[in-house]
Amino acid sequence: MDVKDILSSRVIHFASMFNEEVELGVIQYPNHYYVYASICNERGEFLGRGINKVERAAARQALKELYINAYDR
Repeated sequence: MDVKDILSSRVIHFASMFNEEVELGVIQYPNHYYVYASICNERGEFLGRGINKVERAAARQALKELYINAYDR
């Protein structure tokens, strides 16, 4: 994907269930959404990503991967 293919993008910040700040970036392409989620804490930086035609599904994939990486759950 190229930058010129991006239809929209936004970044959302919220507190995780462990009271750490999560950054969720949503990028809309013509055929899908790419969502990344990240947490920085004393153990390091953790990332998760999701790709799906539905924004909510992509966000769920990204958060699930993030929580597994960051909290081993």
